[in-house]
Amino acid sequence: MHTLDMGLCKHVNTVIRLPLCCACTIFIALGAVLSGCGEDPVQEAATPPAPVTSAPPASHQLDWLKQTDPIAPEQWLASRQVGRDLDLYDSDVGTMRQTLEMAALRFRDHPRMIANRAVQLEEMLKEKHIDEKAPAIIVTLSEVPGNKRYVESFASLTQQYYNLRMDGLDREQAIEALKKQIP
Repeated sequence: MHTLDMGLCKHVNTVIRLPLCCACTIFIALGAVLSGCGEDPVQEAATPPAPVTSAPPASHQLDWLKQTDPIAPEQWLASRQVGRDLDLYDSDVGTMRQTLEMAALRFRDHPRMIANRAVQLEEMLKEKHIDEKAPAIIVTLSEVPGNKRYVESFASLTQQYYNLRMDGLDREQAIEALKKQIP
C-alpha cells in the first residue's frame, strides 16, 4: 500500500506542476500582451542636454573678491570701473594698484579687503541714490588720516562715512567731520 501511495503522489505532483507551469507562462504572456495594449505612447519632448558646467562670471562682474579668486584687487576694481576685464598690466590697473597701496599704508587692512569694503559702500550708497564709485571712495577716505596711519580699519571708516551721508551730509562735509575725529 505504501508503494501505491508513492506512485499516486508522484502522478498527482506531476499533474499539479504542469498546470502551474502553464499558468505562469500564460500569465507572463498575458502581461506582455496587455502592456502593449491601451493608449498610444506619449511622445516625450526632447530635453536639451544639461550644461556640464557654466562659465564663471567675468572678473569685473564679481560682487565680492574672495581670497581664492585669481584676480588681483587692483585689476578687479579697475575692470569694474570700465565695465570689462582689463589686463593686469593695463595703465588703469597700475593706477588702482597705487591707490590701494596708499590706502593699505594708511589703514590696517589688506588691499583686497579695502577693495571689497569700497565696493560694498558703493552699493550701499547706490541704494540710497548716491553715486560714488569704489575707487573714488578709497581715495576720499584715504585723505581722512592725512599722511599718518589711521588707528581704525578702512571698514570702520566706511561705516562712519556711510552713517554721516545718511545723516544728510554731502561728501565734503562727511570727510571734514571724519577728519575732526582724528586726535
